Amino acid sequence: MIPPARREALPSGAVMLIWLAAALLALVANWSMLGPAHFGDGDDALRLQQVRDLLAGQGWYDLTQHRIAPPGGVPMHWTRVVDLPLALVIVLLRPLIGMAQAESAALALVPLLTLLCAMLLAARLAAHRLGRRAAIVAAVLVLAAFPASLRMMPLRIDHHGWQFVLALLALNGMAARSARAGGAQAGLALALSLAISLEALPLAVIFAAVCALRLLRGEPQWITAFLGLLAVASLALFAATRGVADLVDHCDALSPVHLAALCWSALGTALTLRGLRRWPPPVSVIALALVALGAVAILALRTPQCLGGDAFAALDPLVRKVWLGSVAEGLPVWRQDLAMAATITVLPLCGLFGCWRLWRAAPDASARAWWADMAVLLGGATVIGLLVARAAGVSCLFATVPSAWLLGDLLARWQGERLMPRRMARAVGIVALVVPGAFAGMAASALAPLLSPRPMPRVAAVSAVPPCDFAAVVPALARLPQTTVLSGLDIGPTILVTSRHAVVATAHHRASAAMRDAIVAFLGPDHGARAIMARRGAELVVVCPTGAEAMTYRRIAPDGFMAHLASGHAPDWLTPLPGVTHGGVRVWRVRGR
Repeated sequence: MIPPARREALPSGAVMLIWLAAALLALVANWSMLGPAHFGDGDDALRLQQVRDLLAGQGWYDLTQHRIAPPGGVPMHWTRVVDLPLALVIVLLRPLIGMAQAESAALALVPLLTLLCAMLLAARLAAHRLGRRAAIVAAVLVLAAFPASLRMMPLRIDHHGWQFVLALLALNGMAARSARAGGAQAGLALALSLAISLEALPLAVIFAAVCALRLLRGEPQWITAFLGLLAVASLALFAATRGVADLVDHCDALSPVHLAALCWSALGTALTLRGLRRWPPPVSVIALALVALGAVAILALRTPQCLGGDAFAALDPLVRKVWLGSVAEGLPVWRQDLAMAATITVLPLCGLFGCWRLWRAAPDASARAWWADMAVLLGGATVIGLLVARAAGVSCLFATVPSAWLLGDLLARWQGERLMPRRMARAVGIVALVVPGAFAGMAASALAPLLSPRPMPRVAAVSAVPPCDFAAVVPALARLPQTTVLSGLDIGPTILVTSRHAVVATAHHRASAAMRDAIVAFLGPDHGARAIMARRGAELVVVCPTGAEAMTYRRIAPDGFMAHLASGHAPDWLTPLPGVTHGGVRVWRVRGR
């Protein structure tokens, strides 16, 4: 039975207990790795370096990473918004426990705080719409929404966790009783998310579309409040975090051209609705479509290269092919393995099914309208997640609310089922809803012998090689005299946060020319790598021969520089440093330097 819409209080105590249990488990699992040498993602490592630079006196508006591609460095497209919580924790704890321990505490506490916020926001919305029990289930489903929850675990300090929280905050705003307050909350939340990363722009468009649907139902305050706060807050945040030092129109960060389009949309909407307030709502919606076309025209005239939504439009073609094409989180669902594809799709699809059932059984027009809006928001977020895997966290979190009711219904039917075959089938459905990736992975493993009857010794041999333990090489590498290092793009950020060395490039697209040099060095002949190192001033080579990046280079160029290094046939102008080489990581110095 579907309960009527009711605004029950948030079961904050129960949610806190669930979060505490999950946080303790995460801390126990990661306790020995709470340090800069154990980052699994280069963005997290570089985020810590950016915070360190800020605390060391680098200017608030200066986002240049000076130790990447020296001497010029790389002006990053990141924001200080995400730096602030990390810096605050470090500054507060540094006098008490020292700098190293304060950093470790920030690496654990800040992402877990985003997890708590996400659980509370999902539970709050479920409590208001479906009741207390659904709220508790929604909080649990946040933990099961792995595309999101795994990015809110210790060491995951980059921007994704905060964008998940802000997306849920915007969703809660759309459920508010007051159109002005709710629209303003959604606009402010998405303005913050846009200031963090332009990845939030498609989601903002979807929220605007739902506000337009509410205008069609005779509620014009939603879209005026949403677009007004989105524009005003974006202007304020740009001034506070970017200043006037960089007014170039970028495709990968909120820029003046985007602000112009937002302000045009907000002002045009307010004036249009005021002039058409006595006209039927469909006329206003048609007029707003013309305003939206004007915003698109602003983008097309100022930055036609950005109109396709490609933040990597200026990326070198070789870098795009070799690096970007191998970044799984940026690829669509059909480029993922079965377990990841299931993790991305099952929970959002179940959420959409839950929205449909709740809409059908809604007790009144208001509840029916809400579940229709929820389906549009969830459906739009699902499409974005299918196209870009790392965006699937938002759709999975949105799906926790309707899926909480769906899971409760499945459990009730399972408990009341007397026939054992049906009972087992319902149990399988419940498991598939909560952990679809594991379920799909087990199914793929069971079917693998049937789909691939022939043995694959080369794949087995590669998978049997243990990954590199970079933490083992950190102390010895840090003791070497400061220099510039040619390393894999994925290793570079960890070298930055664990030593004083500079690196030729990291996996960050603003350094496109330097990234090309590093890729060409590893793919090309030995003498070509030597010339690039001389031009970049690099005196050390640091590689992980069994890493995914090295394997990509070896596959593309079996006779290239990386292939020679991995096979133990380094050129004679490099001398190995056996006292530094540990944990599978290999280090060479240019002979004579």
